[in-house]
Amino acid sequence: MLRFDLPKIARLAWQRRGWLLRVNLAVAALAVALVLLLPRWYTASVTLVPGSDGSWLDLSGTGVGLGSAMSMTLGAQPTPQDQLRMVIKSRALADSLIRTSRLQQLWHEKQLRHAREKLADYTTVSTPKEGQVEVEVEARTPQLALELAQSYAKFAGMETVRLKTSLAAQRRMYLGQRLDEVERELDLAGQRVRAFEELHRTVSLPDQARATLDAEGALQAQVALLETELAATRRFFTDNSAEVQTLRDRVDELKRQTRRIENGGQDALPGNGVLPALKQEYLRLTREQASLGSVAELLGRFYEQARVEESNPVPTFSILDAPELPERPSRPARGITIALTCMVAFAASLGYLVWREARAGAAPAQESAAPGTDISRAAA
Repeated sequence: MLRFDLPKIARLAWQRRGWLLRVNLAVAALAVALVLLLPRWYTASVTLVPGSDGSWLDLSGTGVGLGSAMSMTLGAQPTPQDQLRMVIKSRALADSLIRTSRLQQLWHEKQLRHAREKLADYTTVSTPKEGQVEVEVEARTPQLALELAQSYAKFAGMETVRLKTSLAAQRRMYLGQRLDEVERELDLAGQRVRAFEELHRTVSLPDQARATLDAEGALQAQVALLETELAATRRFFTDNSAEVQTLRDRVDELKRQTRRIENGGQDALPGNGVLPALKQEYLRLTREQASLGSVAELLGRFYEQARVEESNPVPTFSILDAPELPERPSRPARGITIALTCMVAFAASLGYLVWREARAGAAPAQESAAPGTDISRAAA
């Protein structure tokens, strides 16, 4: 069993220093040769910041754009960062980039799917917590790395515009259909309100009811005054006198007008007993008409907003850090590779010496531990 004895290992390394030097120099030379033969790879990167495109006008008057108003749902929605990441890693963007940069011919790939897989291997998409999206692309030449990074930003903008335009067109079509339905419902609600007003001779039922009650109260007050005057007149005149008869006729006429208001007449509202029900029905019809009018107005604003978005060619992200031409290769890391190789070679060669030394010391011990075997062999 090998035991770790540092002084003994140091003495052994000093004794076999020539052999260790030759072995490690050979390994270092081989490592340098292999590292020099390895291909160089260059990395170019671009940083994108997702967000609104600035053309989301607040046509609704609610303080929010159409995008946020139309995207309110009960479930969790992907963030703009996740949406931009999905666009960058989409097959449509990869195909556009492969076709434009002729990567399939450059990589000698016969099938397009193999070129997609190789492009995905050479591309790294990261989403830091700050909200941006970083795209790093590796290539054999600095020019190709720069071209691929620029193409990612270019085609990502084209794909986001295409998706935004497509979604805006779908919203516009839906909003247009819904707006037509609401306008038809609004016309029907207006017809119902008009029919109610014509049937019950109302224009503004609460105001008319208040006016009717005021008129009825004024008539009742006049009746009370005339009845008081009639009682006073009877003290001085008989019931058949002209003064008493005139006052009595006036009281009867005012009472007939009061009953007419209470029971409904040609120019008055229905009787007070049915006024609450009519009022509730009228309020329901007018409330329905007002609600449909508000919905139609809001849908009209959203419809105009969708038309603006559909015709807007601005992408929904900004370029924070534009790609630059790489000045140094990103891999292989030659110095680190050679240093690690030499360290591993030195440790392995030193371990080999310790193992040989331990094995050489164990062989005489085994021979001295079996003397009977040597005697039997000598006798034979």
